[in-house]
Amino acid sequence: MRKLVWIDNHIHVSDLNGDGSERPHFVDDLLAVLDAEEADLRLVVSPDGPRMSRICYESEGMTEGNTFIRDLVRAAPGRLYGSCMVNPRFLDESLRMMDLCLGEWGFVQLGEMLQYMMGYEMNSPPVEKLVRRAIEFGVPVQVHISTSNRQEHASSHGIAQLTDLSADWRSVCPKRSTFWRTRSGCDADPPVVDQYLDLIEQTCGDFPDNFWVEIRDFDSPGVRSVVERVPLTRLIAGTDWVTRVGPPFLPYGVVFVVGHPEENPYPPCVASMMNFLQLAGVDDAGIEMIAWRNLAGLLRIEP
Repeated sequence: MRKLVWIDNHIHVSDLNGDGSERPHFVDDLLAVLDAEEADLRLVVSPDGPRMSRICYESEGMTEGNTFIRDLVRAAPGRLYGSCMVNPRFLDESLRMMDLCLGEWGFVQLGEMLQYMMGYEMNSPPVEKLVRRAIEFGVPVQVHISTSNRQEHASSHGIAQLTDLSADWRSVCPKRSTFWRTRSGCDADPPVVDQYLDLIEQTCGDFPDNFWVEIRDFDSPGVRSVVERVPLTRLIAGTDWVTRVGPPFLPYGVVFVVGHPEENPYPPCVASMMNFLQLAGVDDAGIEMIAWRNLAGLLRIEP
């Protein structure tokens, strides 16, 4: 019997340790995580660690980071897919990088757009040029929108990020874009994600057909709100799993910032995430949409 396919749209990886030293068997160590999962796990990957940091400050970092992703994807075709990370503060290099990644190297997405980290706004002329180029290539744009809205760090200024993005998407009208994320550890009554959905409904009426929601933490109290208020065809998995601990790397399904599997709030695996969807009221057909069908169609990849 064929394994359940599960495609995760939001994975950050690095073949370098935090101090810049190399991880000599990175491909094998990463694929060991996929092999350990009972489901047919596939990942959409973009740079992390020192490679992502260089993209924040140096135009050359985009070439190095995306070339690393290109080589990684080529080492595991059909299991890993590339997401092109750029910095619009280096506009010419970003456009050149997109032409390579999306035009020649077969990357399936532009992103993650880390506006809070790289010092730009989505609603700005340089980003508009990047989004229009992504539209020409027919790929989605993955944008960081925190749904914690804790105001503790620039990364968590979620409503401001959503407002910025909504202004950009209304002016450019991209065919495809994504935002993230339902998180665990957030207020449950009501879930914090409800204020985001309220804002979208006030701005757009019906949920936009060019918006997708990534579910990061499947145990989040916001998951039930999302599956009740967002069309199931607009939901995808995007856990933000990273390779910051190891190798050996943590199991797939470990929640972001958890450092040890035993500290995870649930057994880290696809089966646990499916169970949370069932508890939120999603039937088998809906789980299959979230697991792979929606994302495979969005990214135009074979399941």
